[in-house]
Amino acid sequence: MTREEQKMIREQEKLLKKAIEKACREIGKRRGWKTVRGHQYRVRDNLLDVLIVMPSAFDSHILKANFYCKPPALDEMYWKVFHMAEEAAEQPFSFHVWGAFTARGLWLPAWQERLSGPEDPESAVEAVFDRAEALAAENTFPDLAAYRTRLEAEERPKVLGIILCLLCEENYPRAMALIEENLARGENGGFSREGGRRSILEDARDYCAARLAQRISEGNAP
Repeated sequence: MTREEQKMIREQEKLLKKAIEKACREIGKRRGWKTVRGHQYRVRDNLLDVLIVMPSAFDSHILKANFYCKPPALDEMYWKVFHMAEEAAEQPFSFHVWGAFTARGLWLPAWQERLSGPEDPESAVEAVFDRAEALAAENTFPDLAAYRTRLEAEERPKVLGIILCLLCEENYPRAMALIEENLARGENGGFSREGGRRSILEDARDYCAARLAQRISEGNAP
């Protein structure tokens, strides 16, 4: 392949990416979604839905779609535990979507849609939103306990998410047991601060211990 041909392919890929982003913004807005940094998102009841749409790296006629959901309350607990609540409070709501230091959501199976033509992505984007909204309707969680139960049923459970749910539920004894179990295995929860010297699981342990001590000082059972 000549350099000119490579250049032409790159230009075509850029045009396709822009056309997809434009279609996502316009179609998403019509359906009640917002756009931030290439992600589509919306809030439904107690959940945040996030949709990521991109062209396939191997086939320009294929759109790839990824979808996850999470209760925003998990992020708020994450920030509280990780000593960044004040910093997060200064951010817009979309920080729940694009922030690097946020709780991971429940990722549902990815899927693909075929483009009728690279220059006309609207019908495929509509189909992506149809599928995302169908997945959302199939995955409703009336409370944090229901969401946590789903996380626990995953093939590879997201331990930090489960711990954050337990802390939000104020189930401190069970949260502490799970934290200590994972720390004993050398886990760190996937996030650290102070140059890697302090993991989020260590912070969660201290937060949980303080809540348990408070209950005892108030004369309440843990």
